[in-house]
Amino acid sequence: MRSLLRGRAAAIGLNAALRVLIAGVVVDALLNPDATRYAGKAIGTRGLVLIPASLLLPALRRRRGASDPYPFWTDNLYLSIFALDMGGNLFDLYDRYFFFDLIPHAHGGGAITLVASEVLRAPVLVGVGISQVAHILLEAQEYYSDVLFNLRNVRGTWDTVNDLLAGVAGSLAYGAIYAARHGAVGWLSRRS
Repeated sequence: MRSLLRGRAAAIGLNAALRVLIAGVVVDALLNPDATRYAGKAIGTRGLVLIPASLLLPALRRRRGASDPYPFWTDNLYLSIFALDMGGNLFDLYDRYFFFDLIPHAHGGGAITLVASEVLRAPVLVGVGISQVAHILLEAQEYYSDVLFNLRNVRGTWDTVNDLLAGVAGSLAYGAIYAARHGAVGWLSRRS
């Protein structure tokens, strides 16, 4: 029981830390939009959409009237997508390391796969499908925001294709790890 409480406390603490990191980078980007690490990326403006998006799991649970314990670890996995992206911008990793963006795209694909599967209580393959549709929409948003608002998030067609492939790899890798831990049933059938 004691280790369960420690695990829950760690999950709550990590949840708070991820939310502080996300909000902190958004505030920093709004205060320093011309900093090299943020210039031409609209990180502050994007953050104004990202912060409400980070509240998706609590909003869904409230709407459903869920009474079971809050799934902090699932929420932490979801928040880690935003935290990795924001941290990558804060430390200028996207510009300093040419292929860095493949890491958040792979992690995001995998994380959305598992979060969708958990939240919807659906098979992992449903999570893979949801993740890929979400990733295609993200890539379209990046491309069109560059075109319409003269930003610099996409470096060319090769960048978009590689990001999408990284997302597929992340979805399949995370899904395979999940299935290995929970049995192959998790891939194809609904869990109770």
